[in-house]
Amino acid sequence: MLRKIDDDLWCADSIQRISAGFHLPARMTIVRLADGLWLHSPIAIDDALAAAIDELGPVRHLVAPNCFHHLHLGPASERWPEARVHAPLGLRSKREDLRIDADLTDRYATWSPAIEVIEIAGGPALSEFVFVHRPSATVIVCDLVFNMHEAQGVMTKLILRMVGAWQRVAQSKMWRRVIKDRAAASRSCARVLEHPCARVIMSHGEILEGADTHEQLRGALTWMLAEAA
Repeated sequence: MLRKIDDDLWCADSIQRISAGFHLPARMTIVRLADGLWLHSPIAIDDALAAAIDELGPVRHLVAPNCFHHLHLGPASERWPEARVHAPLGLRSKREDLRIDADLTDRYATWSPAIEVIEIAGGPALSEFVFVHRPSATVIVCDLVFNMHEAQGVMTKLILRMVGAWQRVAQSKMWRRVIKDRAAASRSCARVLEHPCARVIMSHGEILEGADTHEQLRGALTWMLAEAA
């Protein structure tokens, strides 16, 4: 069910079964804006969870934060047909069955000043977008960093160890295959780190909070930042 994180900020968690033995926790983040609710990376939403969300306010925005996180976007858009669906441009060709109302772009102004939008450039196959919720100094990411300390599924721990994202705040080595312009990605990450960061909410793993949150995020992005121009 819903978990309140801060003023106008909630999360809901689930388990995504990617394949036999490989199960990842998945997190949806909810922000209450002036015009209603903003849902980042919708998970599978049943009637009970939907009712709890509706108690917070009207759902106005559904966000696919990259080209991988889209499995539950269609059902969410059917449940809340008046909500606008926002997604990376590349998702249109990948999921022609989805209703997408607006293409995400860098510095997307729709939710300003509450939310800043930063594209992690240089990786078009993934096309990840990071969102900074200014009122709570929260950085909301999808697959940019993991913070996995517990695992379900017999293969999950092994796979996370292989990609370097087990029991620490880290990037998956997947990024080294996805990124085609490392310098552009580095500049994007440097922009993320320009913001105050009291908390990082990621789709996979424990929420990161504490006095050293900013430095832990910087450390997780070392591979990308090494190429910053």
